[in-house]
Amino acid sequence: MILFLDFDGVLHPEGEGHLPDDGSDFCFLPRLEALLREFPRVRIVISSSWRERLAYPTLLDPFSEDIRARIIGATPPREFGLPHPFAHREGEILAWLHLHDAVDKPWVALDDAEWQFDRCKDHLVVCGSFVGFDDEASAELRAHFEGALR
Repeated sequence: MILFLDFDGVLHPEGEGHLPDDGSDFCFLPRLEALLREFPRVRIVISSSWRERLAYPTLLDPFSEDIRARIIGATPPREFGLPHPFAHREGEILAWLHLHDAVDKPWVALDDAEWQFDRCKDHLVVCGSFVGFDDEASAELRAHFEGALR
């Protein structure tokens, strides 16, 4: 199972009341990491827009060492030349799957931008931008992980 992971609105709140570096960045990461430890075969690909601004090693810094070892890459940047119908998060994920010969592998996206998905919403766990990775999103992600193990 591959988890495509967004940061803003997932690992910390986004929007009104949230300021970068106000101490809440990655405040939900411990909850996600605890769930991931229950499913050691899940691999992670960073799909956050942060990948377009920061060097790859910097993207890994917030993660615990054991989880960091399970991060296998990041989706291609928007300027990668994706065809128009896929010029959003869903397309970047599909491009990564094609580039890594993983089209038939089970995957799920954890994101707060439902509007960036069209054809693959059954692979999406949506977080509320202002609440992030809460109990509801955690339960839904767990169900995806458990379904992949069947």
